[in-house]
Amino acid sequence: MKPYLPQKDPNYSERENSLQSNREQYQFQYIVNDTIPVLTPVPKQDYFTPEYTAKRLASMANLPANMLAAKTKNFLDPLDTLEEYSEELLILLPKPNLIEYYRNDDFFGEQRLSGANPMAIRRIDELPENFAVDNALFQSVVGSERSLNKALEEGKIYFLDYPFLENIKGGNVNGVRKYIPKTRALFYFQSNSDSTGGKLVPVAIELKSDSAQNRLIYTPKDNELDWFFAKLCLQVVDANHQELGTHFSFTHAVMAPFAVVSARQLAQNHPITILLEPHFQFMLYDNYLGLTSFLNEGGPVDNFMPGSLDESLNFIRDTYNVWNLNDFAFPTEISNRKMDDPEILPHYPFRDDGMLIWNEVKNFVTTYLKLYYKTPEDISQDYELQNWARELAAQDGGRVKGMPETIESIEQLIDIITIVVFSCAPLHSALNFAQYEFMAYVPNMPYASYHPVPENKGIDMETILKFLPPFKQAADQVFWTMVLTSYQHDKLGHYDQKFEDPLAQDTVIQFQQNLANIERQIDVKNQTRIYPYTYFKPSNIMNSINT
Repeated sequence: MKPYLPQKDPNYSERENSLQSNREQYQFQYIVNDTIPVLTPVPKQDYFTPEYTAKRLASMANLPANMLAAKTKNFLDPLDTLEEYSEELLILLPKPNLIEYYRNDDFFGEQRLSGANPMAIRRIDELPENFAVDNALFQSVVGSERSLNKALEEGKIYFLDYPFLENIKGGNVNGVRKYIPKTRALFYFQSNSDSTGGKLVPVAIELKSDSAQNRLIYTPKDNELDWFFAKLCLQVVDANHQELGTHFSFTHAVMAPFAVVSARQLAQNHPITILLEPHFQFMLYDNYLGLTSFLNEGGPVDNFMPGSLDESLNFIRDTYNVWNLNDFAFPTEISNRKMDDPEILPHYPFRDDGMLIWNEVKNFVTTYLKLYYKTPEDISQDYELQNWARELAAQDGGRVKGMPETIESIEQLIDIITIVVFSCAPLHSALNFAQYEFMAYVPNMPYASYHPVPENKGIDMETILKFLPPFKQAADQVFWTMVLTSYQHDKLGHYDQKFEDPLAQDTVIQFQQNLANIERQIDVKNQTRIYPYTYFKPSNIMNSINT
């Protein structure tokens, strides 16, 4: 399809008629207290193709047999040992590498920097209110004469908290109560002179018991099971933040309005449509399936996430409302958490590999858009583009926070399109495909807990096994983790159809070559990383949100 800006297209009537038809098919509804814009029903042209469906089902061929092979237990039965979460639930499925070392403190710290949810941790300059860690405790844990205040001044102290999850009180499934711990955690970055750059050391985890208001501080100096229990509590909360917040809200939910408004306001032969179409492929239908089969009453989120369905949906709403275009460009989001300076934090694979990809996506988008927008007038006179911006920002449209109502420059457009491509492709893939390694072995990252946080220390293994998901809930976690991660439809920059414009196709070819070079750079980096980070490798990135 030959690209045309609307003001230069000789087939104006045909173009406008097609858009009018799309406007009738693509219409917003707003869910969760009239907050989140979604598309329903989804036009059939956005459904999964038979080929896609067949390949995705084939990628899960071992899953039904694995579930049948799992030893049958009653829903209420906790597993007898931690090992059974692998032996009984991953019989025919790949066993995550972390099973061998997930209880290691170094790996626990590393998960904040290159795990399933590397967008939660932030650097702090002072301790949060009522966080009871003093200098003596800090020095005893890190084994250093450096004071806590000095470490704060040097930018070596990092913090995790999850304020929106405080609103989740816990739901019930089959008469069984589910819980989510109330927890915060402090980390210290310990620099190394070797090629690893250093590591993130867990210093303290605060837990608030369910039956009292007292807050207990757990540290690596506690007995092994107390400390393991505290880390488990943090992992439950982090899993919820990842699944419903950083993953669903910050990719699936916030990108859907761009796909809907693009269909309504940009013609099929608009250069931006041609660029974005592969990055929107199947997303609207995937989101529809998520709403009707995952976030529905009695569905997976209702069953194995800790909150009631309403509580989980309200958490999605709260995190969705945090996102805005100005703050969630990849470099800006990193900077807002004070995680951007490699001199202060030399080891942060999510940032370092992500910036390689971000810069290349921006370079590709810049080169592509400048093929068609050669003058300021090309921007200002593109009435489809201006309608697109206006509807994305409108309260009766996409409600995209931070979206300008008018596109005033090529630079502004480049920034917006880069955020869209990066969020739909690299960011979503990194968050999605990490789930299996970090969540398929349930004791590393349980979706919910099934025992309240005790008022006192002295945790035994029986309590931990009651705290972890029982058999049926754990099996569901394994099942859905596999469903969401088993199939990669395509590869970043490799599109189903060639761009008809030869200059645009040349730009795509250069993009592919540059991505191949980035792949080699990441492979070299991973040779010196204790825990390789592979989720921003271009070969592991899909073009769109379709799982």
